[in-house]
Amino acid sequence: MKTPFSALFFSLLSTLPFALWGAPKDFGEGLANASPARMLSNAQRQHEHWNGVGRVRNDAQTLCTASLLDSRDDSGKSGPAYVVTSSHCLHRLNGAVQRDLPIKGSISFNYFDDTLETIKTYPLKTLNWGSSQGVDLAIIELQAPLADLIKAGITPLKLAEEVPADGVDILALVAPEWNTLHLSACTQQASRELLEQPFVWRVTMKNQCQDIGLGGFGGPLLDRATNQLFGILSTSTRGQPEERKCQRDAPCEINNGLPVWHPETNYGSPVTFLNHCFVDGALKADGEHCELYPTTTITFQTPEPIQQYFLKKSGGKGKDIVPRWNLTFTTNTPFYRYKTTRRAIDCENPALYSSPIEAIGASINDPIGPQTGVHMLCIVGVDSAEQPVTNGMMKNALSLAVELAEPGPARTPNLTINVDNLGLAAYTVIWNLAPPFMQRYTYKYGPAATTDCLRPVNYLPIPPAPAPADEDDEDIIDLVRPLNDYPAMPLEKYAHLIPVRDTPYKICTYAFDQAEQPSTLRVDLLKPR
Repeated sequence: MKTPFSALFFSLLSTLPFALWGAPKDFGEGLANASPARMLSNAQRQHEHWNGVGRVRNDAQTLCTASLLDSRDDSGKSGPAYVVTSSHCLHRLNGAVQRDLPIKGSISFNYFDDTLETIKTYPLKTLNWGSSQGVDLAIIELQAPLADLIKAGITPLKLAEEVPADGVDILALVAPEWNTLHLSACTQQASRELLEQPFVWRVTMKNQCQDIGLGGFGGPLLDRATNQLFGILSTSTRGQPEERKCQRDAPCEINNGLPVWHPETNYGSPVTFLNHCFVDGALKADGEHCELYPTTTITFQTPEPIQQYFLKKSGGKGKDIVPRWNLTFTTNTPFYRYKTTRRAIDCENPALYSSPIEAIGASINDPIGPQTGVHMLCIVGVDSAEQPVTNGMMKNALSLAVELAEPGPARTPNLTINVDNLGLAAYTVIWNLAPPFMQRYTYKYGPAATTDCLRPVNYLPIPPAPAPADEDDEDIIDLVRPLNDYPAMPLEKYAHLIPVRDTPYKICTYAFDQAEQPSTLRVDLLKPR
């Protein structure tokens, strides 16, 4: 029973500031959710707890953000130094799980705006594990051990035990391309299966943290109250039009077999399962406990499945496409199993897979559909016909996606028009391809007053028809030429230099999808220069 004095005492305590009772620390330092990212400094060592987040560069000079992991065991024993980042950021390889491969490059820590003179850079050593199938993750071992980095003052991040619930405040740290560390705040959200052709991520998360873009992918997602690492940033829809949904750098979610677009949204992969992957401070290939193992690597002998087919209505016009998987491949295992499904997460369920099939001459040509929407093909490698199923085996299954769509007009032509800076009084016009939705274009241009876009004559193709063998006129200025920022990827852009000197010019463009269905007409007007 409380005395009058004790009652007064507890009443006074209740009026004291909550901070005196040990309120949770705000690692976001008051930054409002969904506000612009804040550039971080560390000259006064105020952000030492984030000096283990840095800029990683591989030998191709790809820029990603990465985090040093606190892989020490409960006794404090440490081993190699590991950083985690996005495999999807480092390269665009689908189907292969990369393990224990030498990797060239470096990571720079203490990567703040006011500490550029004291950046600490360490060479990379081994890509221990990297995959963009199912989960988007790369684990890289540095040449220096973790103890040396800690001695040098680099602070590793601790892994969270679980992913925060929806609505929990989180932080994202990113080093934008050609910039230093920035802090962004938002709330955690669950997301559905994610498709960014050709990649399918089965377990994902999303947020609306601001200023996430190139250079920032691979950056850590942190619990705002504990500063513990629970995920890494993988991709974003920022700056992308809905017309490109599900395509490169324009991910979409899959809801009941249908693609769903969320603008200005970032997506990431959880990493909390890595808590079970380190023994005595070292990464262990323990398929019983660590879901990174065993791995399946698929090498495609024919191109990956066409990403979208169009079902032709009875009596309708357009190219009649009979959709089948039409996939031949090799695996790193002597056998494989497969199944088709509407949900990618079902690839992690061993039910309904085929019996083990010998991998020599591996081929899958099952029909797709006939229902519209997204269809998934699941493939997993096995070492023998009797190999027991493990969680790691199923987590590393490959998912491939194809969409069956209702016929309709192709997407609106996507053009980029810039003033040419070569002093030629011209414009550079770029037609951006997005197969299969914008498989090709036809176009024509000329003086605005005399060019009739509705007349079907004089349209030219993009990609252009091959030039005759004897055509070598170097004086032609309006040459259509391919542009490709990623030499290993299919050509995605075609440029055209159009001189416009005395009178306005008109450009007329139609897009055609894979089924040869035309888009609506797009007309652009170029003013004289």
